[in-house]
Amino acid sequence: MINGYDIHTHVVPPTIPFVPRLVERDARWAQLRLSSADAATGDVVVDHQIFRTVRRVAFDLDARAEEVQANGSRGQVLSAMPELFATWAPRNDASEYCAAFNEWLAGEVHRFPGLFIGLGLVPVQAPDLMPDLLHQIAQLGLAGVEIPCASPLGPIFGEQYEDFFAAAEELGLLVFIHSVGDTSGFSNGMAGTGAVFPARIGEAVAGLIANGVMERHPGLKLLISHGGGGMAASLARLEFMRGMVPALGELMPRHAHEYARRMWFDHLVFDPDLLASLIRTVGIDRVVYGTDYPFLRGDVDSVLRASPLPPACEHVIRVDNPHKLLEQIPAAQRPSTPYL
Repeated sequence: MINGYDIHTHVVPPTIPFVPRLVERDARWAQLRLSSADAATGDVVVDHQIFRTVRRVAFDLDARAEEVQANGSRGQVLSAMPELFATWAPRNDASEYCAAFNEWLAGEVHRFPGLFIGLGLVPVQAPDLMPDLLHQIAQLGLAGVEIPCASPLGPIFGEQYEDFFAAAEELGLLVFIHSVGDTSGFSNGMAGTGAVFPARIGEAVAGLIANGVMERHPGLKLLISHGGGGMAASLARLEFMRGMVPALGELMPRHAHEYARRMWFDHLVFDPDLLASLIRTVGIDRVVYGTDYPFLRGDVDSVLRASPLPPACEHVIRVDNPHKLLEQIPAAQRPSTPYL
């Protein structure tokens, strides 16, 4: 099957964190270490420990392009591996790092016009610096930005991020909100992400609605990771509370589900019944194909084939909806040259 764009994929730049003195100051900066120049894999090292071993396609976009084409994909939207957010870093170092990441990614995607589309980084620990980085992202021709659903300053729907969302709306950039969360209480970190990610991203969606962000910025283009996680339960409760608490009705004068239906959601829910529930909640036209490539092992597409939805829905999610989402990106950021 020919796919459209895979909207949720990640990269690990080979030269992170770009500025050598950052690592000299703090070993928590992620680095990529290769056993040889042509190594099939690389180790992402954080604080002198191997955090993750990644395939070459994570850091070598020439190898990635070959694999993407061989798989019959139209292309991919590239964003940083979430561990590269570096939300703990000092504000000025974080800003310099994000600017360097954005320049690297822009240079790479421009080598593959129409195949790869890039989402930059901004320092969420320094909200006052985020709008300027958004302008850099737009000037570089990137399609938008990836941010975590929370930061050391609090959830992303806090008032400190109002100027960021206003700037993203004005520039027409896509904002990809990726789930993050503390998994330290779990004996296995990956199990922790399975438990924490759905909860945290569901909280972010509900918070953006309940705090009035979606009402104040109707032009925001938001992409939500992991199918919005536990969003559906929160929306039902929010809607009930909206009718009971006048102050909440002022922040979200419209039905809670109406705000959710302005967002886009990847299909990465791992269960056909959950996918069907997501589609009932936000509509088939708001669900896009996203696989977390190249990190997940196993068949993440089986949820599409096993879904209790009509077969035509698979094509809509794989091909039609990613195209519709990318059509909303300003022309300067949108892929213009067919690669395949």
